[in-house]
Amino acid sequence: MVHDQRALPELTDLTAAHWTSGASGRLSVRRCVHCLRWSFPPSRCCRHCWSADFTVEPVTGKGVLLTWTEVNDPSPYLVAVVELEEGIRLLLGLTGSEPGALRVDTPIRLYFEHLGGDFWLPFAEIEELELPEDRLEAVS
Repeated sequence: MVHDQRALPELTDLTAAHWTSGASGRLSVRRCVHCLRWSFPPSRCCRHCWSADFTVEPVTGKGVLLTWTEVNDPSPYLVAVVELEEGIRLLLGLTGSEPGALRVDTPIRLYFEHLGGDFWLPFAEIEELELPEDRLEAVS
């Protein structure tokens, strides 16, 4: 499926929580029932204890900026690797910041933009920024 210029993924039992949990304003991630480790990117069995038993739990949506790059295709935008408080690392669009103002370990928070249907795309922004009223903040 394509939304504007984005190709939307197929929702599966492994990916649905990631793409649809933004409707609640909080990112949900698979977690192993046995060793309680997070499974992201999601997999059929735990990478640590090999269990196939998972729950889906919301995360705080807060973390820190690890690294970023500016992409210029066709207009510039930022892509960042962030680490959430739970230790989960995500590659996300970073909005509302200039590359020269960014620093490693800068606090970030997640928010979501609705792509239509069940799809909510997570983004990161620097924690101190104000949220426009039309976006859902992904913070507990």
